[in-house]
Amino acid sequence: MDILERDPHIAAVIFDLDGVITNTVYFHYLSWQQLADEEGIPFDKLTHDSGMLGLNREDALCYILGDRQIDLVQQQRLLKRKNDCYLELINELNQDHLLPGIGNLLIELHAAGVKIALGSSSKNAELVLRRLGISQLFDFMADGNSVSRLKPAPDIFLYAAKSIEIESSQCLVIEDAPAGVAAAKSAGMWVLGVGPLERLAQADLVLPTLAGVGWTDIIAKLKYCGN
Repeated sequence: MDILERDPHIAAVIFDLDGVITNTVYFHYLSWQQLADEEGIPFDKLTHDSGMLGLNREDALCYILGDRQIDLVQQQRLLKRKNDCYLELINELNQDHLLPGIGNLLIELHAAGVKIALGSSSKNAELVLRRLGISQLFDFMADGNSVSRLKPAPDIFLYAAKSIEIESSQCLVIEDAPAGVAAAKSAGMWVLGVGPLERLAQADLVLPTLAGVGWTDIIAKLKYCGN
């Protein structure tokens, strides 16, 4: 049975991190841009936003390199340089960097007894949540260190759901990237896309932002989509 033929009895919400909870997407872009500039590789924000959102670190590097071949040692060296730059950029993260609506939504989910998990390809996800001051609000965190196959494979969301003991059909994933939407759909979960409709058209529900959107609003919109 297709998920849209069922009522959205949501018992858990699994959040992506970059672009959903905080705008670390821009910090990723800046660190990739610095690496590309140092290596003499053509790169700009359009390249980043059109092809790299939702990719894990290794796949993002392959995307930048294109046909350029490097060995494993070179790959790890480049990835470390990129990550070192990123860690420096996020050093000043705090609760002021939460995206609009996230803080209130987390509070409402707790009040409603809904479990909260993270499903992010970032290997720095736990550090970012600590810097934002919200790590204690999550029942479980699955990140780039948790599974071998990352988005668009469904593994990270399935792993998060299993860890919090919630069926996939009762999970709502909040994503901002096509790869994440595809992963959540493959996992048999409901998907709320946050961002442009044209980028997230495969999600069950798409909102431009979570600002001013409450948990009851989200459930009501999902029920409307399912009818």
